[in-house]
Amino acid sequence: KKATIYEPPSAGSHYTRDTARRDQDPAFPNPEIERLKLELLPQDDPRVQEAKAIFEEGPKSSPGNKGMFATGKSDFDPKGLRATMSASHEGLNESLDANMPDHLPYPDWWTKQDEIVAWYEERGLPVPIGGTGWGLVPREGRIARW
Repeated sequence: KKATIYEPPSAGSHYTRDTARRDQDPAFPNPEIERLKLELLPQDDPRVQEAKAIFEEGPKSSPGNKGMFATGKSDFDPKGLRATMSASHEGLNESLDANMPDHLPYPDWWTKQDEIVAWYEERGLPVPIGGTGWGLVPREGRIARW
């Protein structure tokens, strides 16, 4: 992407892509989990009703300044994620959703699983879970050398 006078070449903010720490902030926990926790509690308890009212209000932390700075309204970042003081909860969650990992790693034996099963079945042995052999110490490595 080529930078222009109005569009910088990159965004240096890490928090817009930091999915590992998502929902770990006690001031802004995962709303779905918090809703489930409240639904599991006795609904006639006044403390639960108070907690539900607080939950419905939303996060108490700063909602961002909506792009309004001392120098005027910012027009180069419509989502407000260039600076932490302008970031809103909605914009941050949208950015984190876009950066969530969408893959699951596979073990190194995954592509050879049919061969592994066939090898054990040919010999009449029980088939282990997954492939073995990775990370095993050879016999010579287990013999003491002193």
